[in-house]
Amino acid sequence: MSGVKKSVTYLLIVALFGIIIYQNPFCCTAVYSQETELKYLKQLGMNGIEKGRFAFPHSLAVDNLGNIYVGDTGNKRIQKFSPNGTFLTSWGSEGTGDGEFLGLHDVTVDPEGKFVYTVELKNHRVQRAPHQIAVNSLGKVYLTDSNANQILKFYDNGTFIGTLGSKGVGPGQFNTPHGIAIDANDNIYVTDMKNYRVQVFDSKDTFVRQWGSLGTGAGQFSETVPGIAIDSNNRVYLVDKINSRVQMFDNTGNYLSSWGSDGKGAQQLHKPEDIAVNDEGVGIYITDTRNSRVQILQVIE
Repeated sequence: MSGVKKSVTYLLIVALFGIIIYQNPFCCTAVYSQETELKYLKQLGMNGIEKGRFAFPHSLAVDNLGNIYVGDTGNKRIQKFSPNGTFLTSWGSEGTGDGEFLGLHDVTVDPEGKFVYTVELKNHRVQRAPHQIAVNSLGKVYLTDSNANQILKFYDNGTFIGTLGSKGVGPGQFNTPHGIAIDANDNIYVTDMKNYRVQVFDSKDTFVRQWGSLGTGAGQFSETVPGIAIDSNNRVYLVDKINSRVQMFDNTGNYLSSWGSDGKGAQQLHKPEDIAVNDEGVGIYITDTRNSRVQILQVIE
């Protein structure tokens, strides 16, 4: 999840399996080179309990200054790193109290870096950790409800609005929706995992388009696509977990590039879970969960 450097209004988007911050639209349709590709930069961390090490990191987020927040699920904590990967601080321990975690599943940070939000499956809650001041959130809140195969909609004060979708295979229907993200033009992107596709809705919740199918080829997905992120150029990044790769598309679903293969090597992935980007895809961060590390990429054009 990406931070931005503009003064805009933000909305907290919470999901049962994911949480994102929504930014009001400010830009445009991007034009991409056919030679756009993803390039490996380095890895962050390794297996362990010490500072800067991980045990099954599941989620991550990036703030507007480029600081990296990693949901270190096995160690039941959040770790924060500088843009160059230097360990800064950590917090959390096992438990049900404030600032404690069970089933730490997702993390996001508001674009100004003032609040960190976490989703816990076993404690069935979202926690917010203040750094300075409250977030000025306006608009609708969208929650992916994987069990009910729908998106729940709320006002930011918690008032229920309605639902989007139902179980099925048709446009606007879902079979285990999981990841959710919103682009700069208010369009909502949902990873419809067991339909092996991404679905896109406009700001009025109207179905716009879909792409994807089951397989290992370009633009195809495995049965698990947990993570999605969108950069400020409206490039869409998807974690194709079982295929152990990340795929990149434009915002209409045209395939651009992919990176990764299954393994434990320096430039490989093993069942990655989540992805976050900073402005313009300069830094792309992937939780390489089963290898207990974060892989860092960049876009080359």
